[in-house]
Amino acid sequence: MSEFGRVLVTGAGGFIGGRVVEMFHVLGLADVRAGVRRWSSAARIGRLPVEIHLCDVLDPQQVETAMKDVQTVIHCAHGPGETNAQGTAMVAAAALKHGVRRFVHISTMDVYGLTTGAIDESSPRTRAGRAYGDSKIAAEEQCEEFGRRGLPYVMLRPTIVYGPFSASWTIEFGERLQEQPWPFHPNDARGTCNLLYVDDLVWAIVLALRAEAAVGQAFNVNGTDRPTWHEYFQALNSALDLPPLRTKSEAGARVHAMAMKPVKDTAKFALRKFERTIRRLHQTSPLAKRVMKSAERVMRKAPTRDEIALYSKQIDVSTEKADRLLGFRARTPMPTGVNLSATWLKANGFIRSPVVMSSSE
Repeated sequence: MSEFGRVLVTGAGGFIGGRVVEMFHVLGLADVRAGVRRWSSAARIGRLPVEIHLCDVLDPQQVETAMKDVQTVIHCAHGPGETNAQGTAMVAAAALKHGVRRFVHISTMDVYGLTTGAIDESSPRTRAGRAYGDSKIAAEEQCEEFGRRGLPYVMLRPTIVYGPFSASWTIEFGERLQEQPWPFHPNDARGTCNLLYVDDLVWAIVLALRAEAAVGQAFNVNGTDRPTWHEYFQALNSALDLPPLRTKSEAGARVHAMAMKPVKDTAKFALRKFERTIRRLHQTSPLAKRVMKSAERVMRKAPTRDEIALYSKQIDVSTEKADRLLGFRARTPMPTGVNLSATWLKANGFIRSPVVMSSSE
């Protein structure tokens, strides 16, 4: 029998959940049951001989069915609205009912809000008016409530998780780095980039399942390096074999960010109000499709004020507690993780091949 019995992974169609499924199956750690919100998100894990269940965490019947005969839950599902708080409560309630041996909730460093400087688990959770971080605090509170009722939970708070399939910290940067000039001036990217390669997060999950001292605890999970954001951008750019970064002036980058904000806000408003019409135009008109793609590239390339604030933020997330109680130390230094990420981006067509100009005599 596998070490952890039958494991339900919620959010298995996502970046982190998908990697948990892959590694737990390949390493023979568990009989994996993958919970996905919709069948279309199962393409990545569908190549593996694992059980796949529809498991929208806001659907009590689907959660109940997926939880049957499960010994361990790794709760990776997240999303907008009530998904984080209400969905976590739904999964935790079913896990408690079925008597699971361990419930690992994947939270985030965003629960610390706008805190800067050195952060450990004694740092207060702070609602900062940001939807994702605030909702993950509410999800942690649900874990604690069900813990008081007897659920053996562990909460992991990863930092910036990157690697293959990471939309925010790998794919998006890979695509943006190909557009010149690079919109972030080095002085606006001097903040600490607490990078965590995705496989190291999976290793932390394994340790959280093994350690009895982990029950009822929250743990920060961070990588081995503390580069600046600009150092990360440069490292990924170099690993992708792209030309050296050319940046706007510091003032120019900030003016650009301010100028693009109303444009982005207007685009989001239009998409909400006229989504059907816009999608129909995208599907039926080649000209409209080209215009929309061009506008999307321009908007995605432009920095936001939130990004500039994040990339200038000095923050050091400690993993001393995870080291002491779990024996966790990240195994993937930044150069290795960046090279693996770059190789995957190139192999999967995210990086355009350079145009070779021919000359004739």
